[in-house]
Amino acid sequence: MPATTRRELLKQLGGTAAAFAFVAAAGPLATAAPAAAAPAQATPRVRKLLARLTLDEKISLVHGAVDPRRLGQAGYLPGVSRLGIPELRLTDGPAGVNVAKSATGLPPVSTLGAAFNPELARAYGAVMGREGRTLGQDVLLAPQIELSRTPFFSRNKDQSGEDPYLNALIGAAQVEGIQAQGMLAQAKHFLANNQRLHEFDREQPENSYDFVVDERTLHELYLPAFEAVVRAGCASVMSAYNHLNGPWNSENHTVLTDILRGELGFEGFVTSDWGATHSTAALQAGLDMQMWDGSHFGAPLRKAVEDGSVPEAALDTAVSRILGQYDAFGMLDGSRVPARRTIDVEAGARVAREVAVQGAVLLANDGGLPLSRAALRDLALIGPTAGQVAVSVSGERAYGFEDRMVSPLDALRRTTGRKIAYEVGVDLTGTAVPASAFPEGLVREGGGTDRTIDFTGDKALPIGAAVEWTGTFVPPTTGEYALNIQGWGAAVSLSLDGAELATASGVRDAFTRKWSSIVPTTDGLDNGRAAPMKLTAGRSYALVVKATGWDETVVERVPVQVRFAWVTPERRAARIAAAAGIARRVHTPVVFAYNGEGGALGGSGDLTTLALPAHQDELIAAVAAANRRTVVVLNTGGPVTMPWRRAVRAVLHAGYVGQEGGWSTADLLLGRANPGGKSVVTWPKKESDHPTLDPAHPERYYGVEGTVTYSEGVFTGYRGFDKAGTAPLYPFGHGLSYTEFGYSGLSVRRAGTGYEVSFTVTNRGHRGGAEVPQVYVGPPRHADVELPLRTLAAFERVELGPGRSRRVTLRVGERQLSYWDTGRGGWVRPEGRRAVYVGASSRDIRLTGGAH
Repeated sequence: MPATTRRELLKQLGGTAAAFAFVAAAGPLATAAPAAAAPAQATPRVRKLLARLTLDEKISLVHGAVDPRRLGQAGYLPGVSRLGIPELRLTDGPAGVNVAKSATGLPPVSTLGAAFNPELARAYGAVMGREGRTLGQDVLLAPQIELSRTPFFSRNKDQSGEDPYLNALIGAAQVEGIQAQGMLAQAKHFLANNQRLHEFDREQPENSYDFVVDERTLHELYLPAFEAVVRAGCASVMSAYNHLNGPWNSENHTVLTDILRGELGFEGFVTSDWGATHSTAALQAGLDMQMWDGSHFGAPLRKAVEDGSVPEAALDTAVSRILGQYDAFGMLDGSRVPARRTIDVEAGARVAREVAVQGAVLLANDGGLPLSRAALRDLALIGPTAGQVAVSVSGERAYGFEDRMVSPLDALRRTTGRKIAYEVGVDLTGTAVPASAFPEGLVREGGGTDRTIDFTGDKALPIGAAVEWTGTFVPPTTGEYALNIQGWGAAVSLSLDGAELATASGVRDAFTRKWSSIVPTTDGLDNGRAAPMKLTAGRSYALVVKATGWDETVVERVPVQVRFAWVTPERRAARIAAAAGIARRVHTPVVFAYNGEGGALGGSGDLTTLALPAHQDELIAAVAAANRRTVVVLNTGGPVTMPWRRAVRAVLHAGYVGQEGGWSTADLLLGRANPGGKSVVTWPKKESDHPTLDPAHPERYYGVEGTVTYSEGVFTGYRGFDKAGTAPLYPFGHGLSYTEFGYSGLSVRRAGTGYEVSFTVTNRGHRGGAEVPQVYVGPPRHADVELPLRTLAAFERVELGPGRSRRVTLRVGERQLSYWDTGRGGWVRPEGRRAVYVGASSRDIRLTGGAH
């Protein structure tokens, strides 16, 4: 069936659920018509333009350039003004618009995914598309739809979990929301790009590992989300950094042409990840656009076309794909959905707040939540992300509007009108390192000596100032120190004994944000934090601190502020002791904990442990020992280990909460909102329980002899835990509520090529709330291949008032009952009776039935 017919039928069906249902019913993808290799399929308008373009103009449309307007986006094409082809600007997602001007700071996609709500995902995409257009952008580098294969992947926060069906629905809904605003969506990163470790060594590409994934696993786990966004009409796809089964993804003909265009029927254009293009040969493999520059698709491609090593027809095909999307979105004839003149700040804020509420997962509750009247009369909040809101970590997101970033502490105080005690517990800002630690002073390059490095506030240096300090640093006591370099108005760095330890406020794309740490310093500086270091009393360490003031190309230059700060072993112990002390004096302490920086990340960018960083396990244990009513709120992008779990009364995984997260967290703690989120990944009790971190299989994550092998096949996430019989800390799909839901009246019947599953959900409690009933299917007895014990096949988020019931009917499509047969090159549904499970998580099964 031609891709155009699929798209027309999809429009008739309407909606993301229908999109995926159609995918499920479409049959073996291998029977799809191959994608056109020449621009003959282009619209008449595109064919006319192609005939008039010069070779140089064609080349200019397939690689990035420098934007003369300096809007701060990730990529830019200059267009061809003489032919009415406009400029094209590409901005980072996947959680908001990342440019020099502010946009709504949405919670990341992991929080969105936990809502199990495609309609909310569509609204999330609409905010990004709408604001991107207002800010002069054309392509949003979102959604990110890789699978969360390993809990160490540092970008798990940017995607919606470990299940391909959930991932597909949330991704397709975002595409629909983005593109309804006239913004082009670019799904990323294609394909099997599930870890940073060994992914891509930019300095020595030859050291990058090969990622080996078998055909069945690719089709059942890693392709469904891309298939779904293609069916939703996604304009563009970004090829990933890594090798896949040999070639680089950006020049992998099997991946970009045979699978993406042939099997999936993709009609848009493919852009490389930034710096992921390796040769002009990538063009013929199926890559249409190099970003961010023209190192391969610029002058080298022109030369290759002229000498005949790359046929001009291949260039024409790439240009026609790009211009085809220009045409599809009305960018060539003026029919594009008009951009709004200003950002609707309140509208974006409403969606951000709703995502943070719906995506919160109540992991455990022994009666600690919602906070009681007695707790509110005598409450203490502890932790840096209680005093400052944990919008998210790292870049490739909208930073948010700073004036809207109200902390959970302030939101609770304003909401309740009560005096709520606060203790930081883990001091991320620290104090300026005193002059006593620099017995010989600090020498400025070019002359002059300073006693300390604390040029902040009124002591800030002039705009654009560039200063380097050298000196001898002598710690007063032996122990573990946290060393910070903090700055604004300049790129700052800290080095000790010749090794660079931390940087902050560096410029990218002509602007910067305060995202070197989970939160800025308490006085508003970007906070570059070195991994904790054990230093020896009296030893001399060679110190170098640099501050290079932002130059004229940077948007909104300001005076240079820089500070070298520390948290000494004594100060760290004192803060933990103070937290335990305040916990003893109050009715209920609520400890906020975080991860994502401050020692939680390794040099590769991935996590190196699931333990909380910065002695937070020690902090929680000390508070819980002082007060048995302790509640924990986790601002993390995924699972963490919990050695203190049995000592606390409740654990709320709020995740990263976006700019409105202070208010959403307050609502959840107070019971004004009822948590209804479900975990999008399985939480292991210990790291080695996870299939990808099994010590018996180092090839799965750490790699062996230059190769990472997905030897777990389709059994990752909850499927792997089920196969091994390993009990998780919290299963996939788990999430409690402040009310109780009952399930009854299961009916399963054949409906076409799938099943229709009906049951009743009842709110048995005294509060309104949301439940996400999940339908899983088991394998038949005699399948030709090993199938998971349970596979998510359908779900729906159900809102119910107290005492109310609702009859829910969910359809299980044929795709969810099939496996990819590598011999036939297509989907096969095994014969036999299938168990059908309905439950509140992958392990909390409430109803069981079956059908043939």
